[in-house]
Amino acid sequence: MIGLTVELLEPPLYPGRRRFQLFTDYLPCLRAAGAVPLLIPTDAPSEDIPAWFRRVDGLLLTGGDDLDLRALGGPAPVEECKPVPAAMQALELALARGALEEGLPVLGICLGMQILGVARGAGYIQHLPGAGAHTGGRRHAIRLAEDSRLAALLGATRAEVPSFHHQALADAGAWTACAWSEDGVLEGIEDRDHPFAVGVQWHPERDPESPFTRGLFSGFVAAARAYLGRRGKAASAGPRQA
Repeated sequence: MIGLTVELLEPPLYPGRRRFQLFTDYLPCLRAAGAVPLLIPTDAPSEDIPAWFRRVDGLLLTGGDDLDLRALGGPAPVEECKPVPAAMQALELALARGALEEGLPVLGICLGMQILGVARGAGYIQHLPGAGAHTGGRRHAIRLAEDSRLAALLGATRAEVPSFHHQALADAGAWTACAWSEDGVLEGIEDRDHPFAVGVQWHPERDPESPFTRGLFSGFVAAARAYLGRRGKAASAGPRQA
């Protein structure tokens, strides 16, 4: 079972009633890899996280609008930004930190990768100088570090991917950088000491038939299945006798 974050939309940025949104492309990719998706509402308090983590075997941080750096001691949003609600940002950062601490498999996509990066001290670019090459579903080439987990999952060190972002991580922070676009934008991060912790800046779910997408989701779900197995063994062992 994979928990997915959903976007929280609220006025005045989104007129009308406060509501959730999720583009459904993620779901068939997870199901094709053998997972059951469970949607996580991002208006919840962080106190709900332990209950979710008892029920899910992996966490998918999905795409969305832009981080608001003011909550992290940074500058105000620039004109091109659409800041996510404070409640959503706080919960997703808490989810990311909790998954990393507990060894729960986690995959971050677009905003999700940025959440993972910022959760571990990465720098943040509010608007890319060459944003036009990365928005609107434009496809562009990326290169991957040959020794990276991400390259092993994709089965290649070069790929062509669809992008929908105008922001990016300025650096990898405490992560290992593992993929870059031709214009130098950081496109992938990973933690090689974690059972599965990977972030990608592109949107693999928008290209579901790609072998790169299938490899990424299959590897993520396989890690979640292994996590479920470890948890089951721990539960069946029971408490130690004195």
